[in-house]
Order: sequence, then structure tokens, then C-alpha cells
Amino acid sequence: MSKVRRFRVESLQDVVAGAHLSLPETEAHHARVLRLKTGECIELFDSAGRVAHATLRINGEIVAQVNSIEAPPAKRRHKVTLAVAWPKGKRAAVLVEKCSELGADCILPTRYARGVVSKDEESEGVSRLRRIAAEAAKQCGRDDVPEILGELSFEEVLARYSAGTLRVILDPRAPQNLFDFLQKEWKPGEQPLLFFIGPEGGITPDELNAADASGVRRARLAEHVLRIETAALAACAIAGGIRT
Repeated sequence: MSKVRRFRVESLQDVVAGAHLSLPETEAHHARVLRLKTGECIELFDSAGRVAHATLRINGEIVAQVNSIEAPPAKRRHKVTLAVAWPKGKRAAVLVEKCSELGADCILPTRYARGVVSKDEESEGVSRLRRIAAEAAKQCGRDDVPEILGELSFEEVLARYSAGTLRVILDPRAPQNLFDFLQKEWKPGEQPLLFFIGPEGGITPDELNAADASGVRRARLAEHVLRIETAALAACAIAGGIRT
């Protein structure tokens, strides 16, 4: 049985069976690269978790004829958010791609005192990372796309994500490991989760004190200090294993 190819569209809201949707330019290019033909079955999905089963129609323009729509889940999962310092160079792309595959819902670039990389929300670099997140979601079979939000300071994240969110700083000096901590403290069906993942220079004592005063918890991932993207991947893998 051949693999059903998946294509992302802007929105499937209000789309009904029988509708014809033109594929976005990048997705149409992908269909051409795959040499898909008229009559092949495909899936469409949007960032809200909606899925459509469709048939491809190619006559100059590449169009999907919708056969049926799957509604998004009645109750969406609570989000796992990474308040992460951007790593240097290509490592940011690795972080976005792999954390998307591992189930991160939001990636929130965060300015820490010792951080060295900053990305303007409207920059081409951030736009590229959002494309990588969408492509990773498509390839791994997710029916939604992780959000990459605009950059905030550490203090702004502390203030904005407080009520009802379990907030955890990944600290190699913490007495409890992350898996045991989440097993005991996190209720995935009821509670959003936010990880603070600092820069490779570390989170400063002042930031740790501010986090402690705000009620942020601490947990460790490994015996040694990890690179930013390694810590992000490990945290997503542990959280994903618990909430599924």
C-alpha cells in the first residue's frame, strides 16, 4: 500500500466535502517534485488540527477535491512550551525540527542574561524556522503545527506564564530528575507545562532567585550540562512519553 502524502493548507475551517482547494505554492511544488498524478489520494491538514481526505486534481493548477473532513479533537491537549534560549547557527533548526517531531506545542525564544543570540520575530531566520516546524509536522504525521512565538525576556515569561501552568527550570544541580518530577507533579490532561531552557552560559543566580520567588520548580535532565538543543529534545521526549 503506497504512502498517503500530506499537505498543509492555511485553514480547513468551514470547508465541506466536495470543495476544491488549491494547494499553497510550496505544497504544490512538493506535489510536483513527488510526481503525483490526478486521482491520487492525499491528506490535508491545518494548524488547528483539522484533517481532510482528498483526491488530487491536476490540470495546470494543482487542486485537492475534498472527500471528507475530520474535526479536531473536542478537547485539545494542554500545551508543552519551551522558553528556550536560541542556540547558535544551524542548531536552532535542529531544535525546531526535532522538538516538533517530539510533540512540543510552542517554542518561545527567551532572552536570558547570558544569552548571545536574538532573533527578530519578522526576520527571515524566524520565518525559515516556522517553515521547518510546518515541514516537520507534515513529515511526522502531526495534525497541528508547533507555534514559534515572538521573543520575550525571561522576566516577561515569568509574568505571562503563571496561573495554572507548571513551570520547570532545567537545572543540572536540581535534586530530582525530570522524569520522576513530572510523574509526581504534572497532570497532562489538566495542566499546561513550560520548560525554561537557558543559554550555555547558564541561568544567572538572579534569574534563579526570581524564578524561585515566582514558584518555578527545578528538575535535572542529566548528570552533566547539556547543550541547548540537547536539553530541549530530552525534555520534549520525557514529557511526550508521560502525556501519551
